[in-house]
Amino acid sequence: MPDENIPPTRRVLIVDDRRDVAATMADMCRAFAFETVIGEDGFGMLELLEEHRPDCVIVDVMMPGQDGYEALKEVARYDPALPVLLVTGHGDDWLRIGQTLGRAQGLEHVHTAAKPVRVPTVRDFLESVAAR
Repeated sequence: MPDENIPPTRRVLIVDDRRDVAATMADMCRAFAFETVIGEDGFGMLELLEEHRPDCVIVDVMMPGQDGYEALKEVARYDPALPVLLVTGHGDDWLRIGQTLGRAQGLEHVHTAAKPVRVPTVRDFLESVAAR
């Protein structure tokens, strides 16, 4: 019989081509009691989603090959209600484009953050996921 005092495990999929950035994001997420799964690029996004069944996704915009915008399409195909935190170090214009593209794909919850992503930003995003 499960202990009712232990909260259910939540999982976040982090997709970033820079391993150091992904590892830092994973550390932040684990600090807020989220399991983490790391993907290095947007290729195979749908497979990662189906295999790991995350509660949310953090994805970088600028990645070689399949970028974060393409990854948003896969998230929308998988589950349009899945919350996404779209991040980039290339400026607010890229984030606005991503938010617009995400909405156009039917995503219901596209949040954005400029790199370096701050702990309060990750906390607020994960708290919104946990509150769902």
